[in-house]
Amino acid sequence: MEETLEKNERLKWFKEAKYGMFVHWGIYSAIKHGEQAFGRDLMPKSEYEPYAFKFKPAADWADKITVKAVDSGMKYIVLTTRHHDGYCMFDTATNNFNAVKTGPGRDLVREYVEAARKAGLKVGFYYSLLNWRWPAQWEPEKYSQQFPEMVNEIHTQLRELMTNYGKIDILWYDGSQVPGYGCHGTWEGTPIKQKTAEFYQSQKLNAMVRELQPEILINNRSGIMEDFGTPEQHITPDTEGNYWEACMTINNAPGWAYLPFSMANKTPGELLYNLVNAIRLGGNFLFNVGPNPQGYVDIREGEALSLVGAWLRKHGEAIFGTSPGLIYGKNGMPQGPMFQYGMWTCRGNTGYFIFTYYSGEELIVSKIAPGIKSAVLLTTGQKLVLEKTTNGRTIIKGLPSTPPDALAAVIKAEFEGPPKMIKKYTADWLEGNFIPEE
Repeated sequence: MEETLEKNERLKWFKEAKYGMFVHWGIYSAIKHGEQAFGRDLMPKSEYEPYAFKFKPAADWADKITVKAVDSGMKYIVLTTRHHDGYCMFDTATNNFNAVKTGPGRDLVREYVEAARKAGLKVGFYYSLLNWRWPAQWEPEKYSQQFPEMVNEIHTQLRELMTNYGKIDILWYDGSQVPGYGCHGTWEGTPIKQKTAEFYQSQKLNAMVRELQPEILINNRSGIMEDFGTPEQHITPDTEGNYWEACMTINNAPGWAYLPFSMANKTPGELLYNLVNAIRLGGNFLFNVGPNPQGYVDIREGEALSLVGAWLRKHGEAIFGTSPGLIYGKNGMPQGPMFQYGMWTCRGNTGYFIFTYYSGEELIVSKIAPGIKSAVLLTTGQKLVLEKTTNGRTIIKGLPSTPPDALAAVIKAEFEGPPKMIKKYTADWLEGNFIPEE
């Protein structure tokens, strides 16, 4: 019970913050094939390593990207400190393949942390347990003698990250591949999950992290469910009731890092839809950008994020610090929209109906108790007319005939008490009567 209370206290700010920026950035950004170019394209070390000298961060990269996160409405940020290529964006005593000793000649993690704090953002570190530079990752039986050194490198580097950069708010593990046991999805399958925790000594590792950073949040990709789950490229609540954060790319290409000619970027409307969908289902949303080698976000991506940020400045109370507007579906999990053409969130006695589709002029609200006392179009401040029917519906009238916002309009409704879904109701509604079953 005490552990649950501590966990809930750690998660409190995270549940209120809702929306963060994921940043995949490293020497692979100079290759422009995505973050997995080293292993996927089978680039020898002699071919890959020189790209560290083509990876040339601008002096103001960290300020630019953290300001963009704030402008986009985000409350926290997570940077790749080490990806699967093993290149460290920080100063480490474990090897010379890092941003201080090879390439930029600067501690990019320190620059990032300082800029994020200045911008008022919570600070997260992505760290890949997987390191493709070890031959043992490719031929585990032949090179099994490397295993202890591989694991020791991880523990040492995470001690450095948790010691040298002040307070860190999130540790975002990835790459939980155990040599010889596959890669993608390994944090979800129970047998592989156990092997991950055993191989990387995750219990010991996470205990060390928490000793150094008592308030830190840790995701589930070390083989142990610590604070939150991580559905990737889809928005699905955790089936075991754990808190969760969906992560998603701005493009629809198979990569998280810089792709200069991505032709399938999500529109601002799609970005907002995914954000709202995650929030109304009770999770967080971590949205990824892949900056160019100088550290700047693509102009198209930046413009789309800024439009969502402008929407949030007007409608943010419908997102931040809210709870999901629940519908009880399979296994008691929330699912589906609760009203026609949109999704909704709650705070106390207040419900926020978010129109990702717009029918115009009126909105019918049904299957929710208790009744609605008043409603206002949050987008414009216009007060709306309520009409209540005998079978328990509320018809909100007086809406504009055309969408009042290019991305999504929001109605703020005050209920007579905390709104909840009516799970069962009798057939009397067919005759205009409404007698809900308890």
